[in-house]
Amino acid sequence: MDIDPKWLSRMNRAVPRYTSYPTALQFQAVDESLYKTHLAQLGKLPISLYIHLPFCRTMCLFCGCSTVLNRRPERQTLYLDWLLHEIALVSEIVQAPISQLHLGGGTPTSLTIPEFDLLLSSLHRSFSFEPNAELSIEIDPRTVYSDEGEKLKALKRLGFNRVSFGVQDLDPKVQEAVKRRQSEEMSRKTFEMARALAFDGINIDLIYGLPFQTLCTFTRTVDVISTWQPDRIALFSYAKVPWLKKHQNAIPEEALPSTEEKFAIYTKARQLFMERGYTAIGMDHFALDSDSLSLGYRSGKLYRNFQGYSLNLAENMIGLGMSSIGFVEHAYFQNHRELEAYGASLEARRLPIARGLVLTPEDRLRRWVIQELMCRFQVDKRQCEALFSIHFDTHFQNSPLAPLKADGLLEETHDKLIPTPLGRLLIRLVAAAFDAYLTQASAHSKLV
Repeated sequence: MDIDPKWLSRMNRAVPRYTSYPTALQFQAVDESLYKTHLAQLGKLPISLYIHLPFCRTMCLFCGCSTVLNRRPERQTLYLDWLLHEIALVSEIVQAPISQLHLGGGTPTSLTIPEFDLLLSSLHRSFSFEPNAELSIEIDPRTVYSDEGEKLKALKRLGFNRVSFGVQDLDPKVQEAVKRRQSEEMSRKTFEMARALAFDGINIDLIYGLPFQTLCTFTRTVDVISTWQPDRIALFSYAKVPWLKKHQNAIPEEALPSTEEKFAIYTKARQLFMERGYTAIGMDHFALDSDSLSLGYRSGKLYRNFQGYSLNLAENMIGLGMSSIGFVEHAYFQNHRELEAYGASLEARRLPIARGLVLTPEDRLRRWVIQELMCRFQVDKRQCEALFSIHFDTHFQNSPLAPLKADGLLEETHDKLIPTPLGRLLIRLVAAAFDAYLTQASAHSKLV
């Protein structure tokens, strides 16, 4: 695309990624009793379960996740004990079956095989699982490379059917700059071991906008990854938020690609993946046409949450582990973000809930609109009116849609809002028009 750099610079403002609406910036202190009340309302409909395993041996400088540096196995053992307590407390209230389980981090594969056995046996004792439940896990290839696939085999034996490998970039200079030393051979070999074990799906995570990345070097990474043919690819933008993640200050500003080059890296990678048989899913995911994510996108069953894009197999998600966020009966709940506070609550036999937000009717309406934009690239006004008993044009008459249309990002008909091809690339900006909480002084990462 031929984009005016001055125009792109004007568009490049801080907006959320809309993994939730309202975003976590709006969360407030909540009491354990409120969380228990919402958990008790779940009934027998299937739920998703997210488990956060925060420990990492080293810090990748690009990381924006909730992590804990740890080289002492006993700390992980203690954390796992706390996690088992939390599972037991939640299962005393929740009788719903699990349709999705996702382990994220941190580095989930820092757990040993016996620790994985202990965790999964506890989950199966505490909850029932749907027959075709999706069990997925994020994997750092550096933690499963040296044992010749033994941990991968254990994960397969325990029922995990989807694995996601963090690769980020294959270029050694970029890896060195972000302290993520992971050879191309290591990434390829772990991918091949997972393919040989016949997991249902294998995902590769990439990040664009990293230091010393260029259009040329990242195109090579895309070329190589394409030949592996992973089922899904997540192409995340580097979120520069040093006021939240101080270790990012170690990345020199002058080493980062310019706004114009970063956008060119993204659009070129998107083009190449689509030319090589991948469906573009939302703003930053790609999936082979045969993959369930592509099928879900085409059938309108796509969902966006704190893990990115996934199939909407359950309306409610319970978060377990330090800092974990769940969505239960129209409310967000987040556990303590500090390890000691998380553990102290569980040792006192209290659910470690700290913050959250019960959505108002207006929040639920705007959340639906933003989900439609982020997942389906359109808003059906008549469907919205039927669901929420409003007149769409009247209700949103003060939303700043005119500038989006003037900038060529949005088209509007009598019945629909439809982002243009350029609007799809900048969909966060389109969605932000419906964010009632967003201010110019927002603490989010930039659009590009």
